[in-house]
Parts: sequence; structure tokens; C-alpha cells
Amino acid sequence: MSYGSVDGSGFGSRNPFGGPSSQGYQPLATQVDPSELHELFQLTTGDVFRINSNVQSLERILRSLGTPSDSQELRDQLHFTQQETNNVILSCTKSVRQLSEAVRGSSRQDHIQLDRIKGQLSDAIQRYGTVQKKIADKSKILLAGGQKNLKLSPGTQYSDTGDDEKVFNGDDELWQNQSQSQDIPDVSEEDLDQIRNKEESVKQIESDMIDVNQIIKDLASIVYEQGDSIDSIEANLESASSNIDSANRQLAKASHQQDLVRIVARVALTT
Repeated sequence: MSYGSVDGSGFGSRNPFGGPSSQGYQPLATQVDPSELHELFQLTTGDVFRINSNVQSLERILRSLGTPSDSQELRDQLHFTQQETNNVILSCTKSVRQLSEAVRGSSRQDHIQLDRIKGQLSDAIQRYGTVQKKIADKSKILLAGGQKNLKLSPGTQYSDTGDDEKVFNGDDELWQNQSQSQDIPDVSEEDLDQIRNKEESVKQIESDMIDVNQIIKDLASIVYEQGDSIDSIEANLESASSNIDSANRQLAKASHQQDLVRIVARVALTT
């Protein structure tokens, strides 16, 4: 499975939850029900948890490769887990982009929650990228070792000699050839099948690998956009606070000036 950039298209024709939007773009925060927004947060959090759980499963599979526990069933489980994780990552990344649009104009708490989820997702994807690379590297080493062990077979002892010569050259030479062949373990069809299965497994693992760096780059772009929003919110809050303080100072100054005017007026009346 190859991984392209995460779909970052907007929702000009449909809102994040599949329904048609009104003509022209409107802030999604005004269109999404709070309960639906909460549900999307819960769904995304669950996806992150699923990725981390699958990473733990892959780490256990990694430890079993090349051991007596290694089997075709284990390789099938590896393939299934990688495929599932790839799909969850793609789905979760799209959900994060949906959320980044849905929370525009929403509360600062929603922005903070989304930022936390994006950080957790990025960490989970990084862990997944690390374990899938280790699995691919170890599988290649095991395959190379198996192929090396099969380079010699019982047949190579007689590769330069015809069948008739092997039989009729005399008992001593025949015994010598048989003795030499006994030093090399027999290679069964089962052994060859195992090598072929490992070759297919390595190809499958490599095809299942996704471009983790590209996904994290796409996530970073979402974080950057969201960071601008959070910075803008904080700047607006600080500006509003500054304006309020300035207004209060102006009011206090005006009140003080009015008090001075009253005092002067009283003095003038009494003189």
C-alpha cells in the first residue's frame, strides 16, 4: 500500500458529517451540533488508541519472527494488522482535518483538545513507522539467512557426474559420494515452501509500509493552521484585555478630572 498526501480538501459542498452544506462556505462550527462534534472527538481518540494497540501487537510479532513461534499464521496476522493500521491512520488523519475545520470559531477548549489529539496521533504514527521498519529489516535478514542455507543441496555433490557413473564407478566411490551427501542436510519441499513464503512475506511487508514522514508532514500543516488560529485567539484576547484596561484608565482619568472641576466650582461659589 502506497500512501499519498492526506486529503485536505475543504467541505464546500458537504459538511464533515456527510450532509450537504448551504451555498458558499460558512464556518463549520456554526453548522455542527455540539453533540456531533463531541462524537467526532471521541471517534478520533478511539482511532489513536487503536493505532497504539496495533503497534503493541506488531512489537510482539517482531519479537516472534525467526523463533519457533514464527509461522505462516503469524505472517498473516502481521499483514492483517499492518493493513488495518494503515486504514485507521488514513481515517484518523481525515477526521483530524475535519475537526480542524469544525472547531473554527469554537471554544478555546476545543482547540486545545484538538491540538492534544494531533500530538497523540503524530506520536502513534511515529511509533508505527519505527516498528514497521524494524519488521521489514528483520524479515529481510531472516530471508537472506534461509536462502544461504539452501545454496547447497544433496544434488550438488553429483552435478559433474552422470547418474550411470554414480552407480557403476565402484562401491568405494559410491560410498564416498553417499558419505559426502550425508554431511549436507536434506532440503525438503517444505523447506523450499518456507523460503518462498518468506519471500512473499517480505514483499507484502514492503508493500504494506506507508510513508510515515509524509503523514506527519501533513499533520504538521494542520497543526500550523490551527496554531495560527490559537495565536490569533490569544492575540485577540490580549488585545481586548488591553483595550479594557485602557478604557478603565480613561474612565478613571475622566472621573478624576470631573472631581477636580467640582472642587474648583465649589471654591468659586464660596469666594
